[in-house]
Amino acid sequence: MKTTDDLDSSIKAMWQDLNQRISHLENENKLLIQKMKKNNYKTAQTKLIKKYWCFIAVEIIMIIYMTLFFLYNPQVVETYRFVSLIYWDVFFVIAVIFDSYLLIRIKQINVYTSTIKEVSATAAKNWQLHKIGIVAGLPMAFGAAFVFGLAVDANRFTIYGMIVGGLIGLAIGLKQLSRFKNYYDLLQTNE
Repeated sequence: MKTTDDLDSSIKAMWQDLNQRISHLENENKLLIQKMKKNNYKTAQTKLIKKYWCFIAVEIIMIIYMTLFFLYNPQVVETYRFVSLIYWDVFFVIAVIFDSYLLIRIKQINVYTSTIKEVSATAAKNWQLHKIGIVAGLPMAFGAAFVFGLAVDANRFTIYGMIVGGLIGLAIGLKQLSRFKNYYDLLQTNE
C-alpha cells in the first residue's frame, strides 16, 4: 500500500512533468507566433516592393509620354511648351527618385534576422517618409495640372476633362494610399 509520502512524491513528479510540458509548449507557441509574424512581414514587404516597382514604372512611362506630348502635340502653346515639359519631367523624375529610395529601404529590411522591434521601427520611418513625399508632391501635382492647362490653351471642355481626370486620379491615389498603409501597419505590429 502507498504511503502519503509516496503519493506526495508521485504528485510532485507529475506536476514537474506537467510544468516541463507546458513550458515546452509555451516556447513552441512563441516560436510559431514569431514565425507567423515574420511570414506576415515578408508578405507585406513583398507587396510594398511590388507597389513601389509599379509606381516607378508608371512614373517612367509618364516621363516618356509627357515628353512626347509636349514636344510633338500641335495643340501645345509654343510659349509654354518647354516650361511645361521641364516642369512635368522634373516632377516625375523626383517621384522616381523618391520611390526608388523608399523601395531600397524596404528591400533592406531582413525580416528573418531583424527583431520585430527593428522591423517595426524601420517600417514606421518609411511610412513617415512616404507621407512626407505625398505632402511635398501634392503642391507639385497641382502645379503640374495648372501648367498643363496653360500649355494646351485649355478651353471649357479641356478643363472639365482635367477635373474629371483629377478626381479619378484622386480616387485611385486614395485607394493606393490605403493599401500602402495596410502593408506598413502589418510591418509595424510590435507585439
